[in-house]
Amino acid sequence: MVKPSFGTELKFDKALNPTLVIMNFRTVTYNKFRAMGILVILFSFFPYANAQVVFHSIDELFAYADDNAIILKSATANEQLFLSKVKEKKSDFLPDISASLGYNDNITLQPNLIPAQIFNPSAPEGEFSEVVFGTKYQYNGSLQAKWDVLNFQRIFAVEVSKIELSKAEATTEINRFNLYNQLASTYYSILLTRESIKVYEENVAVSDTILINALNQFQKGTISESAYNQALINSRQTTSQLKMSQNSLQQYYVQLQSQLHTQDTILIDDNFEQFGLINSTSLQAHPQLLLQKANLSSAEAQLKQIKALRYPTLSLVYQNSRTWATDDFIGFSNANVLPQQIFGATLSMNLFDFSAERKIEQSKINIQLQKLELESSKIELQKEDELLQLQLTQGLTQLSDNEQILVLQKKNDQHSENLYQSGLISLDNRLDKYKELLNAQNNYLSSLASLTLSKYKIHIRQVDFNSK
Repeated sequence: MVKPSFGTELKFDKALNPTLVIMNFRTVTYNKFRAMGILVILFSFFPYANAQVVFHSIDELFAYADDNAIILKSATANEQLFLSKVKEKKSDFLPDISASLGYNDNITLQPNLIPAQIFNPSAPEGEFSEVVFGTKYQYNGSLQAKWDVLNFQRIFAVEVSKIELSKAEATTEINRFNLYNQLASTYYSILLTRESIKVYEENVAVSDTILINALNQFQKGTISESAYNQALINSRQTTSQLKMSQNSLQQYYVQLQSQLHTQDTILIDDNFEQFGLINSTSLQAHPQLLLQKANLSSAEAQLKQIKALRYPTLSLVYQNSRTWATDDFIGFSNANVLPQQIFGATLSMNLFDFSAERKIEQSKINIQLQKLELESSKIELQKEDELLQLQLTQGLTQLSDNEQILVLQKKNDQHSENLYQSGLISLDNRLDKYKELLNAQNNYLSSLASLTLSKYKIHIRQVDFNSK
């Protein structure tokens, strides 16, 4: 009887056909695993899936992220916040206008002492009379306006707020750039994993064939147990690689859902042949440079704003008020009307402000630091671009070479299989040739991954983030 177990040695009845045993066992196990894998992938999304989103290219994925990624929505909202601050600073140029209304009920009018000679010239000096002045009710209303006609602090505050807005926009593009790279990494990991699954499925079929022949020869006594065990190890290794790739594929899809902040089921209908670069040397400005330039502009604007502390400020003030005094509650017909108008101009200027001098000194140093950082970033990013070009060129050559080597290794492996089936080479020689094929496959997949990495990085660098 056959007792298949991955944890124990396989034992066979001599009357049982070993070829059929291995084929049935491997077929049932492999088909069962494939069915379970497909069910796991489908049902893992079922409780949460609202719809299915299909991407046919990396640009479709980027467009979807622009509309749905929470990190980009938050960055856009942050831009709106800074835009509102710009409008707030501009509104400071408008005059401040206020109005007020008042009501007083003089319940007890305070008596006042005045010299008695005012009303009676013959009264002795030093004698005072007690007199009560005022009315019981007073109503007043006023309109005030103040306008800073000339205020350099506010002028440069608007400039600083505009630059802060540009910094927020640059931060959004950096977030978009980083998100694009994360998405592209996961996207092409899915494509690479699907490619590796195809390769590993072929390996499982080849290793099964070798294992069947090895078992036949082992039972006949023509090969050693160690040779048979090696064939069994190879078979299990290829199956393990296939399982790992299928599990990785499922994980990458979940990771892509997380990066896109969606519960929708995702399907990628794309292949490597559709991904090409029209012009690999045409690259847009790196978003990091946009932020560095905005930081430099901000430092320069802040210096202007601090220097403005030395400049004079001219303000105009106008006030129009009126008071109604009466002894009758809401008796305006007999009320005394007391109008008043004031117009004034104020010119103010700081003659001595030693702290401002220190702030100016600090701002100048900050500008120097921002210039050095900008220059450093320019050189660093330029070299990164050159390195990308070199990696792309090398990757194209390496992939072409490894692809040709893989084709030749497949032919050699088939030739080796024919010799082995004919009994012209030993199992050890057959397994050695098979290892060479596995090495060629790994080199091919590795070079494909490296080239794809260079391609999508250059592709993202060709995106005009200013137009987003």
